[in-house]
Amino acid sequence: MSIALRLGLLFAAIAAAVFVAVGAYLYQTLAHQMGRRDDADLLNKAVLARQLLGALPTRDPALLVRAIGQDGVTLQVSAADASVRAVPLGRDPGLADIAARDDARGSRRVVTVLAGAAAAPLQVTLVRTRSDRLAILRRYAFDLLGALVAGTLVAAALGFAAVKRGLRPLYGVIARADAIHAQRLAVRMPAAELPAELRALAVAFNAMLDRLEEGVQRLSGFAADLAHDLRTPVNALMMQTQVALARVRTADEYEALLASNLEEYERLARMIENTLFLARADNAQLALASTALDVRAELEHIREYFEMLAEDKGIRFGLGDVAGLQVHADPVLLRRAVNNLVSNAIAHTPRGGAVNLGAASDGQWVTLSVENSGDGIAPEHLERVFERYYRADAARGAGSSVGLGLSIVRAIMRLHGGTAEVDSVPGGRTVFSLRFPS
Repeated sequence: MSIALRLGLLFAAIAAAVFVAVGAYLYQTLAHQMGRRDDADLLNKAVLARQLLGALPTRDPALLVRAIGQDGVTLQVSAADASVRAVPLGRDPGLADIAARDDARGSRRVVTVLAGAAAAPLQVTLVRTRSDRLAILRRYAFDLLGALVAGTLVAAALGFAAVKRGLRPLYGVIARADAIHAQRLAVRMPAAELPAELRALAVAFNAMLDRLEEGVQRLSGFAADLAHDLRTPVNALMMQTQVALARVRTADEYEALLASNLEEYERLARMIENTLFLARADNAQLALASTALDVRAELEHIREYFEMLAEDKGIRFGLGDVAGLQVHADPVLLRRAVNNLVSNAIAHTPRGGAVNLGAASDGQWVTLSVENSGDGIAPEHLERVFERYYRADAARGAGSSVGLGLSIVRAIMRLHGGTAEVDSVPGGRTVFSLRFPS
């Protein structure tokens, strides 16, 4: 069932309830007013009967019946009966003197008054049947019922039309959304033109489209960069093999070819392994084995691992005072992230420069840092150095040298609920920071 039909039926139900309530009120009001009018008319006839009996010299009851006994009122004149409650001669009858009698003949209103001379009063009883009033009320009830049905139908039709008209902006949103596809992700909802009820939905939908467009663009760029990086080693392998097969080679030449091919295979393997790691990290398919790690022991282990490489390049490699600090992290992933940063720092530090490891804690975060001297990173590249396959002359390419190292670092930090940050001064120092929750 459509929303328009549901709202139309709901509007009809509300209108029917209102009509029933108003009709019941009007019916009760009319019944009450007619009852009051009939009672007042009955009292007036009782007073008139008393006056006529006093004025007629013969006190002929038949004449009195002909004069008053009409319009649903019957009149009986008899001698006064002390056992019957009657309005005395000295007082006019009131509403309290009217009695209601219900029997097989229906509902009746009765008033009894004394009339004539005080010495020999007569008892006058006036009875009004409600058949005429009930007939009027019955016709009124049928009229109300007809008006109720007609009003409900009209209200339902008008409500459905109003809802359909009110939902036109929603149909516009549906049409705009239907026009969005992979080649037209730039289309957005006109939030400013929509009613307030749909504006928040349009804003949220546009934000979702922004994220989707960014993701699609990133995926397209990732695919293009991956294809480009795969093409280089594959082309190298093909060219070397074609050259080797061009003529007969010696065993040493074939051995050199195989060694060269092995280097390209290793590069391809690193690229594939890193790409799979990022895909699993993005889909939260990596299970963390977090434990409390001694920061100094971890950094000292990493420093010893890279110390010989730094010495070969003429780079000073130091470790700051980090005694007493602990970090909760997966040891394998922590070492991989820091190793990527250290390898990257050594690759971009000139001879005679320095690379320093450090750590600090502010109570909420434990920050591990890798600092190196060198050319630094230009400000326009700082926001993009963690993107996959992003390369700039001063940007980091990570140890794999295929543009995935820093992306892996950021993915590892996201898995730990932390962040990876960079601060660089061109021509000065560059500091990469890994912030882990305490």
